[in-house]
Amino acid sequence: MKLILTGASGFVGRNLLLRAPREWEILALYHQATDLEAFVSRHRLAHVRLVKCNLTDEAEVRAVAATAGGRADAALYLAANSDPTASASRPRWDLESNAVALINFLQHCPVAHVVFVSSGAVYDGLVGDVTPSTPVDPRLPYAISKLASEQYVRFFAERRHAVDSYANVRFFGAYGPYEPERKITTRWMRAVMAGQRAFTVRGNGQNLIDFMYVDDAVDALLTLATAAGYSGTVDLASHAPVSVNDVVQTMARVLGVEISVAHQGHTEEFIQFISVDRTMRERFGFAPKASFEDGVRRLHAHFVREGSGVGQSA
Repeated sequence: MKLILTGASGFVGRNLLLRAPREWEILALYHQATDLEAFVSRHRLAHVRLVKCNLTDEAEVRAVAATAGGRADAALYLAANSDPTASASRPRWDLESNAVALINFLQHCPVAHVVFVSSGAVYDGLVGDVTPSTPVDPRLPYAISKLASEQYVRFFAERRHAVDSYANVRFFGAYGPYEPERKITTRWMRAVMAGQRAFTVRGNGQNLIDFMYVDDAVDALLTLATAAGYSGTVDLASHAPVSVNDVVQTMARVLGVEISVAHQGHTEEFIQFISVDRTMRERFGFAPKASFEDGVRRLHAHFVREGSGVGQSA
């Protein structure tokens, strides 16, 4: 398997490099990280070739394609704006980071099968059960650019015939080692471990988060990378969402401490939709293995092993 991985320096990208089969040949594209080479060396990932590339720069993408060594079997496209909230104040930057970069890649990098990691955010504004067949009308710029990107993947597959098949993955998120410090699971876990016992939650704390432990998410994406010939859109969710209030309370329970939670203001993203799409289970035989509490225990164990090491930005 010859795989191109974009966004290799990000949270999911690093975990994917660690879990991908060692017999695969992986061309890992990254943009700004200064420590990725050391990460690959430390984990002895000899099957990974790193290439620095700004995907929003068409000339740089063409240069990568020229040195890629022919058509890849598959691409896992993770590169994106990793901060949805920031898209509200920087919509052009978000559009370039998400859609323009993807277009450059699809136009210049030959690949047979594309797995594009979209987002559950495309269901922005909806309430209740959702699936990929649910009509969507997002207002958050991040969700708009992700939805547009899905359509560009279809265009390059169905009209341009630049790729043979594709999976648009509406990813509901993950947590675990190497995630950005701003993510609530890492930010709050570090705070609880450091002795903080009082937390302030923006909004009422009932905002739903349907994420999964990163090992499960990576296993799902690797499964889709090998699903050449499949074309369609799928939700990748745990199907066991937790509220923001539940997140901090679970951490307290895992660490055996008492905490207090206060609420103030409102949140830009108030999620009250739940995916009921069963394609990952029924077609691909995938279901997350780790419960949220189990995942929190694993994250805590990682921090204990790593000492005071920091998470990685995408």
